[in-house]
Amino acid sequence: MRFAEIEHHLPTASTSTISKRLDEFEGAGLVTRSQYNEIPPRVEYALTEEGEEVRDRLRPLLEWASEESN
Repeated sequence: MRFAEIEHHLPTASTSTISKRLDEFEGAGLVTRSQYNEIPPRVEYALTEEGEEVRDRLRPLLEWASEESN
């Protein structure tokens, strides 16, 4: 997913906050960052296997929280 796509899904988060969190997730081994030497520059992020496991484990919790708020 490209950075702009991530920003689109998080409209209330600042660009700097998203960037910082992605750096932290990369450091924790949850996402990979691929940078392409193009003009304009292109950077893509993807979940690692561990990141996918975290997503799968959090999904039921997020669904439950969404149901409770309705």
